[in-house]
Amino acid sequence: MVDENSDFVEDEIENVEELNVPEIDVKEVLESIKLKEVDDEEIVKKEKPKKNKVVTEIVDSGNEDASMSDAQKLYDEFSDFLETKAEITSDLGVKQVICTGIDLLDAILGGGFAIGALSMIVGQPGCGKTMLAIQTIAQGQIQYNGKLIGMFLDSEEATTTTRLANLGVKYPKIKPYTDITVEKVFKIIEGLSVFKQQKNIVDVPGVVVWDSIANTLTQKERETDDPNSVIGYKARLLSILIPKYVAKCAQNNICFLSVNQLRDSLQMGQFAPAPELKLMGSNKTIPGGNILRFNAFQLLEMKVKTVISPGKTEDSLKYGFEGTIVKVKCVKNKLFSPNVEVEIVGSFTSGFSNFWTNYNFLKNTKRLNSGAWNYLVSLPTEKFRAKDALEMYNTNSEFKAAFDQEVKDAINIEIIEKYK
Repeated sequence: MVDENSDFVEDEIENVEELNVPEIDVKEVLESIKLKEVDDEEIVKKEKPKKNKVVTEIVDSGNEDASMSDAQKLYDEFSDFLETKAEITSDLGVKQVICTGIDLLDAILGGGFAIGALSMIVGQPGCGKTMLAIQTIAQGQIQYNGKLIGMFLDSEEATTTTRLANLGVKYPKIKPYTDITVEKVFKIIEGLSVFKQQKNIVDVPGVVVWDSIANTLTQKERETDDPNSVIGYKARLLSILIPKYVAKCAQNNICFLSVNQLRDSLQMGQFAPAPELKLMGSNKTIPGGNILRFNAFQLLEMKVKTVISPGKTEDSLKYGFEGTIVKVKCVKNKLFSPNVEVEIVGSFTSGFSNFWTNYNFLKNTKRLNSGAWNYLVSLPTEKFRAKDALEMYNTNSEFKAAFDQEVKDAINIEIIEKYK
């Protein structure tokens, strides 16, 4: 019987050979993983339990707490062994985050974008990806009392210092870096890592925003006269650089926040691949190769639901500014349950609004009655027009306290408890 896949397999082998992968030096690999020669005293300070004794205690004790204690002790001892003799350290287990300043979004992210990891914001043009990334830098400056080092890498050359400041990046104001190549992105991360080490400020978080992956060329792609000669080169380069520099970000407390486009996923031929990200919008994929999907700690998808125009009533709510209502969800998330979809409300001028996002959330969860007159269900005596809602919040302390409490309760019930 002829294998139907034989031709396909042969083609794949030829493709691999065309990459000119160097031969593996087995001796060199074995030497690289050989354990260091270290005195036993340097491995662990505590007494080593005898193997038979440990097994006997775990099997015969009958005391679950004692067994778990023995297991923890054995695990800790092995971790010390790995760290001392094999120079392998475990993750701290807890990630610090940079908040976005939008309560609802931070809830589904697990607190915000993770520090020491690669996170991506993806979506179609015009959905607010860049705006959200900039606001994250701004919120990080506030969150860490102006000590955070924030950098904005703008390969699209579409952002200015004024625009950054309008969206809150003021502590300090920063200039975007333009004329960016893929190589320069990682050179900047390398430079920030070295700078933090030299200044002894590794514990102080940093954030590097890369806008955008899809628009950034490699140096080779810039210089070539034959586009066909560099097809796939960017993806191969990223497959080498991403794992290396994600590790550097983890070691130096850098939030690597990238912006990327969504593209149609073409399904052709009898061996067309299955959808790569099942929770993402149908028939969509992200450019840059598989390595981005594999290494993304958080992958946030944005999609415009409604465009807001002045004077136009949307669901009986007049926002009074031009902007959008955007659906967001984490297709991939290692801090909270993925695929929890929420709506955030944003102005084209001032960015996404925490107040109007919360207002919309309370309305959707029936905690705020909207109509000719609006009021909180828990505070029916305070009625107001939608256009006066923000002023009411800023001037009426009783309303503000009730509003904040309703938001807290709604997020806890509808998001945290429901999906934790």
